[in-house]
Amino acid sequence: MTSGDFFEEPKPPPAINTVEEIRDRLIAAGLLCKIERQGNKARIIFENRKCVLAFTVNESGRPLTAEMPDKTDYDAEFGQIVFEVFDSIGWKFLP
Repeated sequence: MTSGDFFEEPKPPPAINTVEEIRDRLIAAGLLCKIERQGNKARIIFENRKCVLAFTVNESGRPLTAEMPDKTDYDAEFGQIVFEVFDSIGWKFLP
């Protein structure tokens, strides 16, 4: 998959059960953002940035994967915060 950076939920399932909880952790880390939903997809959109996190979610709304598409405007500091948040919830980065 070449469209972006992927994160995959840990096995066993994480303590984080919703995209809202991930958004809340990102906000707590200093990244203002909001959620948009459409069917089995959800996106976290960051304030004042072009980049988004795109999630696939199951029927109950729990996130299964997250992708940050290539067309982004993030810098090293922003990227580090995103990686730290995902690391803190046990998700694995798939390069």
